Amino acid sequence: MDIRKQQSHGKIGEAAVSAKCWMHGIPAYNTAGLRANFAGSDLLVDTRDPRRKLLVQVKTGYNPSPDWVYMTQCSGEEELGYPKFVSDFVVFVNLDKQAGTKHTHDGSLDFRHLSFYIVPREQANALYLAALKREHARPLIKTGGQRKLGNLAVNVAESEMRPFKDAWHLIKSAGASDA
Repeated sequence: MDIRKQQSHGKIGEAAVSAKCWMHGIPAYNTAGLRANFAGSDLLVDTRDPRRKLLVQVKTGYNPSPDWVYMTQCSGEEELGYPKFVSDFVVFVNLDKQAGTKHTHDGSLDFRHLSFYIVPREQANALYLAALKREHARPLIKTGGQRKLGNLAVNVAESEMRPFKDAWHLIKSAGASDA
């Protein structure tokens, strides 16, 4: 069976985030079969309150260069008018582009090829919207016309994402709080 890299990278990102959560003492569970009940969320994280869970969305893709962090694809101009992310946290998993494009599901892709950015919902939405507006305002080179946002890969400067790199403590402290 041939597995498409685009599809498998998303699953690899989700599995890697789940594993990293457990490695940091964060009890996280994949929502795989429960997606209808937890729309927009890939993982559930236990909290002190057994009636409350944290929702985590995972977005996986290639970083175009070390100076940028891939966030996700934009579906169109309508995303300028509402928040993209609904989960408590969004974990952006960036694959090293060279390793991600060359691996053939042979075990060569591992944690050293992945970067993790753990971002609370409000900040994720603010960073995403700012990047989206920046791209939308950038005129087309040939015609000078308005750029279309459909299927656009949204990237943010690594310097803006640096405070969130490997910030597993954000999820851990939110899960430990009594809020």
